Order: sequence, then structure tokens, then C-alpha cells
Amino acid sequence: MLTAIVAAMEEEIGPLRARLTDVTVRPATGARVSVGKLGDAPVALAVTGDGARNARRGLAALLAVVPAGRIIVVGVAGGLSADLEVAGLVVGERVVDESSGGVSETDSSLTELVATASGARRGVVASAVRIADTAAEKQRLLALAAPDAGHPAAVVDLESAAFAGVAMRASLPFTVLRAVSDPAGESVPALLNQSRDAGGAVRRGRVALGLLSRPGDLRRLLELRDRVRACAGGLARAVEVSVAAIHAVDVAAAAAAPPMKSRSHSPIESSGKEV
Repeated sequence: MLTAIVAAMEEEIGPLRARLTDVTVRPATGARVSVGKLGDAPVALAVTGDGARNARRGLAALLAVVPAGRIIVVGVAGGLSADLEVAGLVVGERVVDESSGGVSETDSSLTELVATASGARRGVVASAVRIADTAAEKQRLLALAAPDAGHPAAVVDLESAAFAGVAMRASLPFTVLRAVSDPAGESVPALLNQSRDAGGAVRRGRVALGLLSRPGDLRRLLELRDRVRACAGGLARAVEVSVAAIHAVDVAAAAAAPPMKSRSHSPIESSGKEV
């Protein structure tokens, strides 16, 4: 069964793309889609563009051209829990949508496989309506995502709720794996929010123009760029071992299927559900 791996930005998934073999490019409007193998496992990688609107369009475009059996969302995120450090990995057991208040559960079996294989902490992913650019904003979102102080780790991004919605409408199991680019106590330049378009994507041309009047932000943006690169390397390693574990389950399920009959569903072929 083919595993679809989707990210908002090429920087988040580039090191993983470099690990693919037998690669072919599938034409898709709204996403850059590559199909190939990660080890022995068939996978499809897609980059949608950042922001909720691009995420919805891009994942729908991927699913229109690839027969995916499951979806793994990957990328960077802001830390909400105080004990999460830079490059720390969190796999989401649920996704909280700030804009709607909705909560979506990821597929429990798929999430368990990813957490066990990669060593990622289980937690909550909050999808915010804007970039969480101050420590105070992250504290507010932590209360939204994990009101119970004893809850697992929490991170924030912009796209996971949009990806989750598409996956659930397609009745596909999904999970979310994020690496922390900026911990809870850190701020990021307000210029990033000021440079977003109506769909939530950060326009790099606007960022460059904004730096003319805020040159002091350049150093911090370059630091974030380097952190994203480091996170992407960690995500590539985590996804590679996770996909190998998932593929092993698929192979075992196929081997256990009764002869001359359609094979049994893999134990991780259940879909996420909204609560």
C-alpha cells in the first residue's frame, strides 16, 4: 500500500525527497508530487505550499493522481509545551483547529507505529489562524490545545487541520509528525505574519521588501532557516524508519491473507475520526 507524505514547504521535505529511489513525477495542479520508493516501501511525496488554503488544494491534488492508502503530514512547528527543544519531534494524537474549534483524532495505529519507530513524543497539534510569533501567543494556544496540564506535548502550525480535513473526507488514515523550529519561550519576527496573503501563505517577496525597513529581522530569519534545515534532516530520518515499520505491517497483513481471496485490510487502514 502506498503511503502519501505531505508537507507545506519544500524546505521541510527536501532531505526526505533525496532518499527516494525509482522516482517519477506526477503532474498535479496545486502540488509538487513525486512517486517512488523509500527503502522497499512505495511512497508519494507532495509539497502544497504554506497556509491552510494551499494545504487543502495541494493534498486534494495529490489524492487525485495517487492511490494513497494513508497520509503522513510532516513539517516544522512552533513549540507550545515549555519542555520541547529545537528539533524535538512530536507525533499528533489529535489536531485542534483554532478557527473552527474542531478536534480531529489521528489514526491511533498509524500514530503508534510512527511514535515507536521514530521516538517522537505523542502530543497535540494546534492549527492556528496566524503564525504564533510571541511567547504570549504560544501560551494562549497551549491553553487551547492542551487545557489539561498533564496532557502530552503540544505544538502549533498553520496547516495540519486543513490536511486533516481532506484526509477525513477521503476516509484515509492519517497522522502528523512535526519538528520544533522555535520553542515556546521564543518569538519570531512579526514580519512573517505581516507578509502573509489571504490564503495564509507567507509571500517571500513581501518579506524581502519588509526587511528594507526592518533589517534587524534578517539575522533571526536566517537562524530560523538554519533550524528548518536541521529539523528537515531529523524528519527525513524519522519518516524513513516509520515508513519501514508501516511497510512491515503491510507485508505481514498481505502474507496472512487467505489464499484466493481479497487480502485483509492492514491493521492501520482505519480512518481518523472527528470528535
